[in-house]
Amino acid sequence: MERRRHARIFLKAYGLNQSCRVHMDGVDRVAQIIDISPGGSRMLLADGAPMPAQGVRGTLVRGENFQLTYLRDVAYTVAWVNGSEFGASFDVDLNASVSGLQADLADLAG
Repeated sequence: MERRRHARIFLKAYGLNQSCRVHMDGVDRVAQIIDISPGGSRMLLADGAPMPAQGVRGTLVRGENFQLTYLRDVAYTVAWVNGSEFGASFDVDLNASVSGLQADLADLAG
């Protein structure tokens, strides 16, 4: 049974390979955004450092090459961890609908 409130948007479907900077456990790390929705994101941490535990709070600080302005200073909680990926549940939904995110990603993919 699907527990998500919003449909996920896979960035590879738009030909995008986007990274962002996340702050958690007192450290800034670079993460790759795999998918996104107004309520959360799946991210990949490939820096070899320990993975965060479920329930850890963090902040998506800014996009390295990800230019969606509403992805700055987004507070989240780690919902799950699987290998080098984790799910971030945003504390407050993004100020964008699923269709709005899709349109913005299409514009970025150009």
